[in-house]
Amino acid sequence: MVSQKKMNSIVWYVPMSGKGPDIESSCRKLQLLIKSSGVLDNIEKDDFTCIKLHFGEKENTGRIRSELVREVASEVSKKTKNAFLSDTNVLYKNSSRTNSVDHLKTAHAHGFSIEKTGIPVIISDGLFGRDYMDILIEKKHFKDVKIARDIAACDKMVVLTHVTGHMYTGLGGAIKNLGMGCASRRGKYEQHSGAVPTVEPEFCVACGLCRANCPAGCIKMENGKANILSGSCIGCGECVVVCRTKAINIKWSEKLENLQEKMVEYAYGAVKAVEGNAVYISFLLKVTKNCDCIALDEPAIVEDMGILASRDPVAIDKASCDLINQRSGKDIFKEVNPITRWNVQIEYAAKIGLGNTAYTIKEI
Repeated sequence: MVSQKKMNSIVWYVPMSGKGPDIESSCRKLQLLIKSSGVLDNIEKDDFTCIKLHFGEKENTGRIRSELVREVASEVSKKTKNAFLSDTNVLYKNSSRTNSVDHLKTAHAHGFSIEKTGIPVIISDGLFGRDYMDILIEKKHFKDVKIARDIAACDKMVVLTHVTGHMYTGLGGAIKNLGMGCASRRGKYEQHSGAVPTVEPEFCVACGLCRANCPAGCIKMENGKANILSGSCIGCGECVVVCRTKAINIKWSEKLENLQEKMVEYAYGAVKAVEGNAVYISFLLKVTKNCDCIALDEPAIVEDMGILASRDPVAIDKASCDLINQRSGKDIFKEVNPITRWNVQIEYAAKIGLGNTAYTIKEI
């Protein structure tokens, strides 16, 4: 694990023109950043190495461009033949990424195919998001966390983050990419909700999957529909994960500060799963109000600024926010998403030992 240190963490930074640099120039600068920072130097021959990123929602154009991902994939592939791109399946209904088949189609449509990047895509929590490992963390909210199995099984992880705002967490940075992005679907449920899920009868086809997979035995079939007995429900979310018709809904009831803290604990578990062998590259390019899950072509809230690299997820998120807010002349994340205090996650991450809020920028 990364631990808090008295010395500042190092964040390398290659700036770019605010007018929108061309992709060839961006790729050259990314190559320079990787070489100068040495963030990939710890990858050894034959290490199974996950390059974790968000493939973007259908119709969203705010994701990291595939040409930039290809540059990272190429550098990783020089060190190990066992590199792959990865993300995990999501919980919410209206998405092209709720199962691995649709998720892979979306990834390939957005340019993240083996033909274009040189390495394969693996959705790390299985076909329906049920494949995970329990990682012991013993923190405030969770004793253990459910990290996607194929991520937890890796030797190394390279976390590529398109930095954005976020409607619930205020900031979508490296910590969110780890915490929410490396969690199985059940892990995402644990972070978002402590409430009993509900059944929408019009979508229920009485297939019985929810009942068969309920560990508490609290789902009954009544009048040809599933019924969840709230008094017996343990809130595990397994029914939400297995439902194929999207008939079971989540009550998004978690307080926003608790959501951020839970996400941070999952981030801690994701890093622990790979024994601390994770590095981070964050892109301050087309920074939008909302994350890449929003199926829109959103405008940028600040001009393009460049790319950062670090071995510390807390430092790189703090540096990202500081640079963006300095350029905008205000706390732009608070302005665009005023319902949440985005720095809760950074403060809590430092508190539990995920990383360091004190950093030194090394501009390249």
